[in-house]
Amino acid sequence: MPADTVAQQVCKAADGHRLAGSLDRAKTLYESVKASDGDQQCAVDGLRLVAEARQDAAELVTAGQLMIRSGDLAAAEDKFAAALQLDAASAAAAAGVARVSDLKSRPLPTAVSNSDRFYRDWALPLGRLAVVAAIGMLVLYALAGLCSRWLVKVDAVAWRPWARRTMGSIGVSLLFAAAVMAPLYAMFTPFDPTWTQCWVGALVIGLVGVGAAALVLWAARGDEWRRWRALLLSLDIVMLAGILAVLLCSALSYDVRLMFVHIILTVIGVLLTAAALGQNLRLQVEVQQSNGNVNAASSDYLLARMKGLGTETQQSLHKSTSTPGTTPLSQIPVEELSVLPAGKIVGTLTRLFFALRPDLTWRARVTLVDDNRVAISLSRNGQHAASAVFSRPDLHLPKDDQERATAQMLTGAAAFILVQLSAVHEELQDGLYGASQWRSVALQVIASSKSLLADDEARDATKVRLLAKAVDEDSKNELALFEYLWASYGLQPHEETDFGGFARAIDAQYHRCDISKVSDDREGWMPLKIRILYSSATQWLNGYVDYIDAGGTDEGRAAMLVSARESADELDRLCDPSKVAWKGRELRHQQAAMRPHARNLGECFHALQETTEAGQVTAQHSHEEPHTSPRLAYDHACTHMLIARRRDLGEEARRQQTEYAIEDLRYAIVTENDKKEAQGDPCFAELRSDPRFRGLVSTPQARRRKRLRTGTL
Repeated sequence: MPADTVAQQVCKAADGHRLAGSLDRAKTLYESVKASDGDQQCAVDGLRLVAEARQDAAELVTAGQLMIRSGDLAAAEDKFAAALQLDAASAAAAAGVARVSDLKSRPLPTAVSNSDRFYRDWALPLGRLAVVAAIGMLVLYALAGLCSRWLVKVDAVAWRPWARRTMGSIGVSLLFAAAVMAPLYAMFTPFDPTWTQCWVGALVIGLVGVGAAALVLWAARGDEWRRWRALLLSLDIVMLAGILAVLLCSALSYDVRLMFVHIILTVIGVLLTAAALGQNLRLQVEVQQSNGNVNAASSDYLLARMKGLGTETQQSLHKSTSTPGTTPLSQIPVEELSVLPAGKIVGTLTRLFFALRPDLTWRARVTLVDDNRVAISLSRNGQHAASAVFSRPDLHLPKDDQERATAQMLTGAAAFILVQLSAVHEELQDGLYGASQWRSVALQVIASSKSLLADDEARDATKVRLLAKAVDEDSKNELALFEYLWASYGLQPHEETDFGGFARAIDAQYHRCDISKVSDDREGWMPLKIRILYSSATQWLNGYVDYIDAGGTDEGRAAMLVSARESADELDRLCDPSKVAWKGRELRHQQAAMRPHARNLGECFHALQETTEAGQVTAQHSHEEPHTSPRLAYDHACTHMLIARRRDLGEEARRQQTEYAIEDLRYAIVTENDKKEAQGDPCFAELRSDPRFRGLVSTPQARRRKRLRTGTL
């Protein structure tokens, strides 16, 4: 038998050390074999066995640690002993043996020991994972906010809410997955990369990329997709680059390919989140003086105006001249509005915070230049969107005190901001009732708001002039036209008022601008629609009463009742929650407030039907139910007096209806304005000789009515 070569002798010695667990000594001997010592294959095989022994020892240590966590100390000790047999120098295995010995030395586990073990084995690693994931999520979210200015054009029309929510949900989900998976894989290595996982990753990239591009094309309206070319191009480039890198780059290992999948999905998540954030309706406003100091009071006023623009009108519910319900222009939710606080330090810190806040899309800065001018600047995603100067002399506003002038300028600023936002967020257009010119909106709001015009003898004339200019500025501003009709007729003396002609003018507007065809799902139009219908019904009834007193024909009376009934029936449908269920909270409140008035109109028409027998007239007396409002009591009084006008009603029944009306008026007439309106109301013409009525209105004779009653029966 030939003698062993030097290489074989060294390998045999190294094999002995390897089997004894001295892997470091064995590795040194294997590596010392040279080509001149003979065949090196035994050394190559030995080094491979050393590596396998180290790997097996590490796996045994991991298994032993898991068994310690499960409480099986005996099995854990066996695993650590086996690991030491494979690698006698394994510090982890030696530490495991010491850990087992320490645990065995304790007679029973205690609450403290269990708590320490839980904190060490679970709470600490999971806490680190959560902290790293949260930081990663914040960084990615902020990065998406910065990218929105390049992906979303300043004048790009925002998508439908469902499309924005879908896009944002997909993007945030991808960002969350990226923020969690990066530290999770690094800490726990839950799986080994394989070709199957790389193929699945490429498939996910393709599905997400194609789905996102299809959503962009579907959500963009008409030619609007051209404004989203940057987003589409970015998605295509990232998706194709990721698929090619994962599937075709054979030089890359599976680990690197999976890393590419992770990066590509993260980039897609940033793009989708940026597109969604760039279309938010969140607005921050800031009002500053000409010297640059923030005016906190003016900022708060502008913020309130942005939310309740147009609600402070002459049509207040408590007045006898009212049309129940308000007509707000702004549909922006309160949570979407914010304002910078005053103070240099706090303001600076807040500006820094909001500058880094990615979901704050719109920012408006209003500068009070002087007592008559205000400059407005609006930005979207950090880019200039629009600017304007509001000048009181240019709009022919009357001279006024400084506080009211400032309020008028801030109202104009709110109108400018709202109209600019409506050009991008089309869901706001319904609340503008066709208006597209901010000056028209500003004039209409100023003219209709009680606090924005001086309460003097020229107030009514000024109101009509401003409303006329508002209609001239924008003939499609249906709310301004409706207010102009009321204001212009209100200047006429009561004796000269043509109620039937006024009702025809209201109906003409209702049908001219197709308000009658507005579907119920466009809730922004509904407050104005309800006001027009209520006004139409009540003014036709006013015309009916006036027509009777003037000795009109039966045919003319019947035509007026038919027109009034058509408007009242549609009003009753809109105010009936069993027929129409509104989504908006304010609209539901208006529906509930208008429901009794609509029912009262129906009771009135039922009583006035010529086919209704006198004994079947059962008009509800307002005080038979608790919590009756003065406004509703006034309407019931009108109804009772209309019933009393029936020619087929007996004297006793007529007297009873008059008694009901007087009792209702005692509850309804409170203020001097109420008394003036009751004096000129055509419904109470037969009561003007009644001493009880004269006592309620505090005058022996009915004075000439100077303002038109809006919305009474």
